[in-house]
Amino acid sequence: MAVNGGGESGVLVRRSVAICGARRADGTVRGFLSRIFAVADEGEGREERKNPKRMGELSQAAFLVKAQSLGFGLALPWGDSEKYDFVVWARPGGRLLRVQVKATGRLNRGGYDVQPVYSTRGEGKKIYTAEDIDVLAAHVVLEGKDGKDVWYLLPVEAFAGVKSLRLFPDLKSRNPRWEGYRESWEWLGAGVGAR
Repeated sequence: MAVNGGGESGVLVRRSVAICGARRADGTVRGFLSRIFAVADEGEGREERKNPKRMGELSQAAFLVKAQSLGFGLALPWGDSEKYDFVVWARPGGRLLRVQVKATGRLNRGGYDVQPVYSTRGEGKKIYTAEDIDVLAAHVVLEGKDGKDVWYLLPVEAFAGVKSLRLFPDLKSRNPRWEGYRESWEWLGAGVGAR
């Protein structure tokens, strides 16, 4: 491949293929590069800080894969204005449930904290209610366990009025309050309140 210097409209690249008929009479194609090389700074030497927005996106993707692999139907609301991330139902014809996914991956005093809250403009943080969601899916990415994760699926009634949940997936004897909801995917098929 030969690259010719710019001209009035930028770089010219000599190729043997035409893109959308853009080949010129002299055999060059304007604005086409076959390879781009880039180097990203990996931030060696710095402590890796987890981006909460990115972690939430990864947890939503993990929820989609897990729920789909278990045979649930899923739908996504358009945009991000709703207070739930997914609509989930058991196939065939199960009840539609609004699911909000929350992610945590930072160990805090032996447990992982999840806040079942959402932010409002001018009113601060509010706790999810039955008007907002049916289920909270808390995704715990275990620190130092090479990607091992645990899911807690809680109906909204289970955490009514609670601003923070501390989950202990590694210690079965501590605060068993939420342990009954660990990996409890099966009750989604029966609908909320069926357990």
